[in-house]
Amino acid sequence: MTPEELDDLLCQFGAQLRAWPVEHQRGVTALLLSSHDARSRVREMRRLERLIAADAPDAEPPPGMLERMERNLVAAALKDWQPPTAAALGASASVFFGPSGTTPAQPPSSAAANSDTEQTPPARGRRQAPEPHRD
Repeated sequence: MTPEELDDLLCQFGAQLRAWPVEHQRGVTALLLSSHDARSRVREMRRLERLIAADAPDAEPPPGMLERMERNLVAAALKDWQPPTAAALGASASVFFGPSGTTPAQPPSSAAANSDTEQTPPARGRRQAPEPHRD
């Protein structure tokens, strides 16, 4: 890990190194053991975090700022979004339901597949007596 990478990670994750993702902890530990400059950078970030935390309770955003930020974030997220076309919806639906206008094929039951007689499905609303077992 280079000092520049350490600076980037300190800005991204803060000075509490135990809270960093595991994949970065080994590299930062090795750098801190070998570099006085790296240790001083972490100490400086901790000092800055304490200063910010001490002033944070008094800090209030200006009126309307949170709403403007929310609008800007939503606008940025929707900037390139396009509603799906009917063709795209039809294509995705056919993955689940088969092509339009056709009934999806049902796999034959094991009894029907092993029988040499054609079986008809039971009528709706009627109970059908089970067929006797044949060997």
